[in-house]
Amino acid sequence: MLVWAAILISFRDDVALVLEAWATLPSHAHGYVVLIVVAYLLWTKRSELLQLECRPSPKGFILMNILGGVALLGSMVSVAALVQFAVVFMMLAAVWAVAGGRAARVTLGPMSFLIFAVPFGHDVLPVLMNWTANATVVALRESGVPVYQEGRNFVIPSGRWSVVEACGGIRYLMTSIFIGAFFAYLTYTRPLKRFIFMVWAVIMPLIANWIRAYVIVMVAHLTGNEWGLGMSHLALGWLIFGVAIFLSFALGVRWRDPLPESSVPHGAGVRVAAPLWQVLCAAALAALTPYGWHLASSVVASGGEAGVPVLTMTSLAKLERLPDSQEGVRPVFPGARATHQVTYLVDGEPVDVFIAYFRNQKQGSEMVSVLNKLEPTGNWSWSYSASAGQLPELPRRQLEGYVRNGRHAAVHHLYWVGGMTTSNDLVSKLMQVLSRLRGQGDDSAFVATTAYSRESLEVAASRAQAFEAKYLGGVLRDLDRVREQ
Repeated sequence: MLVWAAILISFRDDVALVLEAWATLPSHAHGYVVLIVVAYLLWTKRSELLQLECRPSPKGFILMNILGGVALLGSMVSVAALVQFAVVFMMLAAVWAVAGGRAARVTLGPMSFLIFAVPFGHDVLPVLMNWTANATVVALRESGVPVYQEGRNFVIPSGRWSVVEACGGIRYLMTSIFIGAFFAYLTYTRPLKRFIFMVWAVIMPLIANWIRAYVIVMVAHLTGNEWGLGMSHLALGWLIFGVAIFLSFALGVRWRDPLPESSVPHGAGVRVAAPLWQVLCAAALAALTPYGWHLASSVVASGGEAGVPVLTMTSLAKLERLPDSQEGVRPVFPGARATHQVTYLVDGEPVDVFIAYFRNQKQGSEMVSVLNKLEPTGNWSWSYSASAGQLPELPRRQLEGYVRNGRHAAVHHLYWVGGMTTSNDLVSKLMQVLSRLRGQGDDSAFVATTAYSRESLEVAASRAQAFEAKYLGGVLRDLDRVREQ
């Protein structure tokens, strides 16, 4: 317990982010329940644990240091989830290091549930929202209801509907995975059965959420919008999810495996096979190991401090600027050290250029973060996402389409990291690690070009691409000069 406490205290900033996520993210509100489940499962193993002999293992210490390196990597790229997962597995490795391999095997099952304490998976929310919108529209059309769909928004004769974050089903998904894993662990002993039930625990909430969305829209449609809104909206959702969970458990328990008979006699306490001084030294070393890696993470985070960058976009200096307006898509990247957000007049049409420049990145002020929003206001409805049209002289970009009152917006964006470019979040993080290992710092930038059209998204996208064909290369060279400042 003291070693676990040392690990948690040494990485207290990242642990605090976990507690904050439990309090603020509905999809991970079950975090405290995870701790209760882990404590209960460990308590059920007490008879086995009391009979084990403590044998400190060098392999456990090797694994702890490997995980410390993973935590260091997470700190380098400002990925809190990577650090948090490393902390969880470091707690498992600490058991191996101090008490030995048998103790690690006994506690592996209960301790594995700590994985569900880490707030992960929120990045899949846009995909879940898209699936929910598409599934609902398909079901409505199969029911004979005429539907006009525009991204996550659709219109039926009785009104307009929009799939927002609360409708994506991520809360159902994360809750189902957690309680499904708990049920499978208690009900089955065969790995194949556990795996099959866990697959169902992932599929079931997706289907349940699609049914929920369809039922709510249909109830509102058939009752003239008297039902299916407000509290009845929430009540129907949780009722459908509750029924799905109950039926899953009712069916799953029919194939319950018999519990294995315990052959371990009750004892008075943990048996110490190795000399006591050796066990105490192992515990002390295990407690100090995370502090060493946390110190290394702090050094990396504080190293290479540089001044505030000045974004001088020489390549765009001759273009005519339009007065600042909030009518377009206005990205918000709150942690950027410098930003360039200007609307230019190009061939008689407005084109927005947004650049968010990052330096000395840390948690909460990094280029790839859930805090950064392409369209934070919600005034523009998302309609399309794909790889942007490719030209030989242009790097790969991503296209996001939006629409508002019949006006289409095509947002082309990419990441620039130390002179390299990509449109992939994970690749940008790897580039950042490579740049730091080369001693070139973590200077990075998010570059977005937005063009508009009343005709179609395709027309807007072609305007954005025409602008980038002329000016994107110059913008990237400007960023190279900013990095050398």
